[in-house]
Amino acid sequence: MKIYIREQMYDFKQCHDFLVKPLPETVYDIYVEDEDIEEFFISFFSELNQFPLYIIYEWYDFDFDGMKERLDKLHLIYSHKFIPQNSVCTITEQGDTYLDVLIFTVKVTDGNQLAEVVKKSLVPYHLFIISNQDNVTFGEMYDQEDSIQFKMNESTTFCKMQFDVPATYLVTNQFKNMNNLLASLSEKIKVVKENE
Repeated sequence: MKIYIREQMYDFKQCHDFLVKPLPETVYDIYVEDEDIEEFFISFFSELNQFPLYIIYEWYDFDFDGMKERLDKLHLIYSHKFIPQNSVCTITEQGDTYLDVLIFTVKVTDGNQLAEVVKKSLVPYHLFIISNQDNVTFGEMYDQEDSIQFKMNESTTFCKMQFDVPATYLVTNQFKNMNNLLASLSEKIKVVKENE
């Protein structure tokens, strides 16, 4: 598997759709081919070995019962919430109806659970986060500046996929430079470093 990675400065106003407080030490912009993104998440966080991990993802509101059934079969601890938004609506006889965004948060305690949840829940163009801490909160509306917030401390590491572009952000206070990060990656991952 080949990944492209570059270090960048965190700047919410320019290119990030999430808030991090306090500001993170390092943000890496990672590009992985679509067919390899599952493998990257599973490999990186398995090697990190800082369970439990928290997987937060957007799911189809019409398949709420289906996802609950899948998670129950895996005997996982999870929660869900519906968050209002003002961007996507459906037209009904009563007028436009805005659809709430369905978010699941799942706690995984080992590599097998991690692989199962990633394979069942990773959907292109949907919010997807893996964090080594239970540190994600949501604002009152899904499409506002404070809609996704992360609380950082000295040992925080999380990955977040973008909504509408094929990019993943690795935000970390553990790997303060590229050499530290590269040393933590599996030998299966071939890294191509890019300039900012």
